[in-house]
Amino acid sequence: MAETRRSRLHDDVDNEQFYQEMQDFNEIFARFKDDSDVNSINVNHLTEILQAFGRNPSLKDSQERVNELELVGKYELTLEDVLTILDEPWTTVNNDHDTLHRALKKFDETQEGYIDVEHFRTVMSTLGEPLSEKEVDDLIELGLQNDDQKIDIEYLLVQLLGNHA
Repeated sequence: MAETRRSRLHDDVDNEQFYQEMQDFNEIFARFKDDSDVNSINVNHLTEILQAFGRNPSLKDSQERVNELELVGKYELTLEDVLTILDEPWTTVNNDHDTLHRALKKFDETQEGYIDVEHFRTVMSTLGEPLSEKEVDDLIELGLQNDDQKIDIEYLLVQLLGNHA
């Protein structure tokens, strides 16, 4: 009897967590709708919505996926479509804490866990897939823990990926 009660309590917690997550997903999804009466978003919002869901796909990968979708005539995405895409491995490639930490440490000239803001700006706007000036400014703002002109690598990663990444 006690086992059945415990099992039901566990199911209630799981159901409550599931409904809360779905409510959160719906709220994020709703921000990208062009029309609140339509339950879809334009496929061109794919990168932005993936980022809102905490993913960090490359712009190239996102554009390739958008092109694939458009090639088969899919110009609108439902929440279910987005959740399916979130499960695709390419959406999480760049979210690994250890990989990002190792990459950023290469630009830590003093090996003290910080990157000079101007050096960071140069790196982010010229290497790999260059970021826009606004994107770089946003990252800098996220990484500044105080008034120093240094990006705190670990602090930036926590701001980007959360404590559990």
